[in-house]
Amino acid sequence: MEYFDLNVTSTLSGVAAVLLVAFLRLHWPFRFQYIGNLYKRHPEKRMRWLDASYRRNRSRSVAMLDKSTHEIMAGNYELAEKYIVQGLNVCKEQPSLFNQALIHYLFYNLAFVYFSLGRYSEALEIAFRVYQRDHGMTDSLGVIACSHARLGEIDSALEAFRLIDGRRSARDWKLFCLAEIEAAKGNYERAITHVHQLMTHAGVSLCLNRAELEKRLQEWTKASTQAG
Repeated sequence: MEYFDLNVTSTLSGVAAVLLVAFLRLHWPFRFQYIGNLYKRHPEKRMRWLDASYRRNRSRSVAMLDKSTHEIMAGNYELAEKYIVQGLNVCKEQPSLFNQALIHYLFYNLAFVYFSLGRYSEALEIAFRVYQRDHGMTDSLGVIACSHARLGEIDSALEAFRLIDGRRSARDWKLFCLAEIEAAKGNYERAITHVHQLMTHAGVSLCLNRAELEKRLQEWTKASTQAG
């Protein structure tokens, strides 16, 4: 019977084994996304890793998340929405702890898709719910601030903007929000300056791709000319 007696070493070994298995189950499906994050300044390489996740993870929710992210980066917003809906359906049909945690990221992608398609009220509602459930998802505050700005709700946009933390990873979103807020105020030259600052980066964050920034430049340059 002494073989079954517990001691500190065996207990710690058992706990470590359980934690290792849990860690692998939760994080292994994200391995392609983690590798892709190493190429934030090289969007094409990052997109290849996201596509690899979709091909390897197949019908899992993480595959739909990474495929929707891939399509967002490519500017294919309607197609991205299709994969997001598929991912949400998987999470609904298989309500595991993994899927319950992942669903927030799918909804964040959906909020950004709606924002990019000009559906600002819908983007605002979804991003607000995401932030309510997880205050660590700072990017959702960016969608909230920018959606308020697009709707002409400048005070609300500034309130959300002030909640975005000062982490380096949030710098791009803060600049983009400032640009949207300045444009909402009619300060197009300042908005354009902020966009130029973003475009000096070798590769901008997930959703703030160069094509989107160029659209803003064209829109605000035209508005500035008309205002002048």
